[in-house]
Amino acid sequence: MKPASIAAKITVLFTSAALLSSCTLGASDDADSLAEPGSTHASEESSEPESTGTQRAQEGRISVELPEGWRENPNFKPTMNGFTTSWANDLDEPTDIARMSSNQGQGPTATATMGYFEANALFSTTHGTDFELGSSRDLEIKKADEAKLTTWTTNGSKGETVKVAWVFVSAGANGAAGLEIAATTLSDKEIEKIIDSIEFAPDE
Repeated sequence: MKPASIAAKITVLFTSAALLSSCTLGASDDADSLAEPGSTHASEESSEPESTGTQRAQEGRISVELPEGWRENPNFKPTMNGFTTSWANDLDEPTDIARMSSNQGQGPTATATMGYFEANALFSTTHGTDFELGSSRDLEIKKADEAKLTTWTTNGSKGETVKVAWVFVSAGANGAAGLEIAATTLSDKEIEKIIDSIEFAPDE
């Protein structure tokens, strides 16, 4: 499988993200995960790891620490609901992905953006019959006026549990930066570690 096919291997999808097909992550034919016509996301440089085993990945105003072996998908195309970069633990057979956006474009604040995503999750059929909304809470992130986290789960095509986390961060009413994690092999603790590493630079 070529790296470009990561965006074509999802069977069950939430509004913006991919679930798993035979333990392979990607994007579906769902309208909210289609690439913009003719557009290809340019890879952004990531800084040196801040601690052993991690690397900081940045997309405009938002950055996170990801496991050292993760790589950015150079063929990822922006989704219609705003994600503009995608990282995975393996570009050929990914089981865990993280997608980010500097400005999600689905509302002026983190609260409004999360409302959009949650409403689509509850009333859309693209999340799978096993979709189950988890918990939602506020986060404390430096330089952010609002930071929202929502988690949920569903099952992949082989019955594997797919854990998903959405985080949206904003300052003022200038749009929300976003992070989405979809994983089958990351533990809850490892997902929390990524979320805890979020940095937000509203003036970027």
